[in-house]
Amino acid sequence: MENGYSWWIAVIFTFGETAGSGLVALPNAMLSLGLVGGVITLIIMCLIPFYTATLLGNNWIIMKTRWSEYTEHCRNPYPEMAQKAMGDWMGHITSFCTYLTIFGGTAVFSLLAAKTLSEILNGFGIPATMCTTLMAVGIILWPFVMLKSPMHFWQVSIVATVSTVTAVALIMFGYFLDVKGCQQHSTYPEFSPAAASNSLATIIFAYGGHPCIPTIVHDMKTPQHFFRTFLLSYIGLFLLYTPVSLLGFWIYGDSVSDSIISSIQNETLRRGISILIAIHVFFSVLIIANPLLQSSEQVFGIKQEFGIGRFVIRTIAFWIIIFSAATVPNFGVVVNLVGGSTLPLLVLIFPPLFAMFLEVKQKLEDDGSKEEFGWTAIWKYHPKPRLALDIFIYALGFYVMFHSTYHSIYSIFFSENPPTRSCFTTWFTSSEFGQNMTSTSSNSHSTHFQCCGAYRNISLNGQSCF
Repeated sequence: MENGYSWWIAVIFTFGETAGSGLVALPNAMLSLGLVGGVITLIIMCLIPFYTATLLGNNWIIMKTRWSEYTEHCRNPYPEMAQKAMGDWMGHITSFCTYLTIFGGTAVFSLLAAKTLSEILNGFGIPATMCTTLMAVGIILWPFVMLKSPMHFWQVSIVATVSTVTAVALIMFGYFLDVKGCQQHSTYPEFSPAAASNSLATIIFAYGGHPCIPTIVHDMKTPQHFFRTFLLSYIGLFLLYTPVSLLGFWIYGDSVSDSIISSIQNETLRRGISILIAIHVFFSVLIIANPLLQSSEQVFGIKQEFGIGRFVIRTIAFWIIIFSAATVPNFGVVVNLVGGSTLPLLVLIFPPLFAMFLEVKQKLEDDGSKEEFGWTAIWKYHPKPRLALDIFIYALGFYVMFHSTYHSIYSIFFSENPPTRSCFTTWFTSSEFGQNMTSTSSNSHSTHFQCCGAYRNISLNGQSCF
């Protein structure tokens, strides 16, 4: 696929790198929104990221049309888009946001892989904490992060997609088995604005594959087919997310933890779902981390062919991500932090902003106009209905960004009950180092399933509760 992959492979790439960690966290996100609010929010928060994804695709088409250098391989398309739209200063800001988001997103997927791997191993009687399996995840993925770009490992996206769809089918079967015993005992929390902003951050994370979208479009054989790519991708995501989110919320209520997997009462199903999600997340890490790894090479002037330079730079960058994840090994908290900090900029704010600049610049150039480009020209030529929609999206993005980031940082650093212990604390605060590596007693690393009911004390299969 040296000349790029087809649009349907791009669908699988988009679907594969987006679904997964957000999927298992969505039922918990519904708690602060309620059933009706959850339905409305899921619809709106699917349509808006789809709209902004198409803007990114069109932005890249404009760039390839106006600047011939973008017909060749480009290591950092999103920052390049920002630079051409608004100047070097925005290029630098977008670079920072893009790579910080990819950094955090890779950490989230690595934590979910570690969490599910820990549950799988403990289910088979092999004691392992989430921190231990996080290191195992790093070792397993280490050789594969050396692959150049998504077009060189497109097969992994197919495996990731198939595993996710199969996992959803098993989750739905688990719901069918649990609904009679759990739903009648479920309770639901009252609306909380703070919790709602975190829920929106989780949903944005679930739909927010945007940091990788310019890379996916750039690597397509026919980038002009981006609209059908994103249309099918987001329809598929919505059809998977909606039943998992709403039925999980309705059946288990506020007994749901940060991952719906632990609420499934049947142990065999729970283990199978964990294996499938682990497969998905392992492969998704390769797709998500790739733009950051390519940019790291560009910063240090590394050749695009494989060599010692790529090995050293990618090794350092990848293990920095893994060890950073080990400092806050709590999947739910990191999802909210990533989904509420820089991701709203990349998903909600930057795409329409850059589209507005690039489209008006192109119109002035195509018309041969000598009119000076600026905010006056933007107001004159940018369609007013789209401008109104864009302003609404900007407001939503900034609301989620400020509220969710504040509450996530507060819960990590200032809460009386911190959400988790650092892996380094777990490993090195006791002389029993080996015991810490395999003990499952830590509250954040427990592999017990989550009982249902208002007091989390109802087990349908006789297993012990927390």
